[in-house]
Amino acid sequence: MQNFANPVYSFTPEALELVGEARLAYVRKVYTYFSIAVASAIAGTLIAMQSGLAFSFANAPFIGILAFIGSMWFASASANNPSRAVPTLSIATFISGLFVAPVLYAIAHGYVRGTTTATIYDALILSGAIFGGLTFYTFVTKKDFSYLGASLMIGLFMLIGVSIINFFVRSTTLDLGVSIIGVIIFSGFILVDTSRILRRAHEVPPTLAALNLYLDFLNLFLLMLRLLGAGGSRDRR
Repeated sequence: MQNFANPVYSFTPEALELVGEARLAYVRKVYTYFSIAVASAIAGTLIAMQSGLAFSFANAPFIGILAFIGSMWFASASANNPSRAVPTLSIATFISGLFVAPVLYAIAHGYVRGTTTATIYDALILSGAIFGGLTFYTFVTKKDFSYLGASLMIGLFMLIGVSIINFFVRSTTLDLGVSIIGVIIFSGFILVDTSRILRRAHEVPPTLAALNLYLDFLNLFLLMLRLLGAGGSRDRR
């Protein structure tokens, strides 16, 4: 792969064909690992909801946050290690499933006003449709959305700041606005990360690219849950 950067090989038909095949292999790896990440997260969620782990994470949220952040960091740091990349990705996403299990358990058992089990399925279907649609659009148009990265990061930090303020203010209207803007921001991140996968193959290890996509999808799903939950609460008033 080091020869691709050499001008002698860059523009020969053989080199271009090889680069194309390598890029395709890279993309396949990324989405295979993304599928593994989603499956691991679902397994973690189901195990937690059917055991006492959901209550443990609910009663110790800071431990859950530390476990979530720590596992994600370790998976990112291990992305360049062939022997640890996939196991740490699976473990990190499994822990993320444990982390979100208390929220899903509360929704599924009617502890969150205006939500039911159908809310989870609706959020999952809508998130999957958005993710699939944006991915398909990026693949078909071959547009480069990388330029949106900096603006989206600024928007994300602003969104986090507003969310912290709303934690104390507890405004339903503001919560709804945060959810809508959050969905837009993470939809943008899907475009950016998909563009990077297509255009900058091998600059990012495939497990790290898959982890980025997974986090985009997870955040989109959680924000969609908030959005549907807020709408359900308003309808019942």
